[in-house]
Amino acid sequence: IKTGMLVPKLAEIYVEQIVRLHGIPSSIVSDRDPKFTSRFWESL
Repeated sequence: IKTGMLVPKLAEIYVEQIVRLHGIPSSIVSDRDPKFTSRFWESL
């Protein structure tokens, strides 16, 4: 993953690679960095 990647693209990759292979996660561990979490989950 590139450091300058935009959040919508990161969300797309998450669905295509993680959810496709492992299904929807039952829980997610995060450090809750608001700069990441709010934009990422809005994009999903």
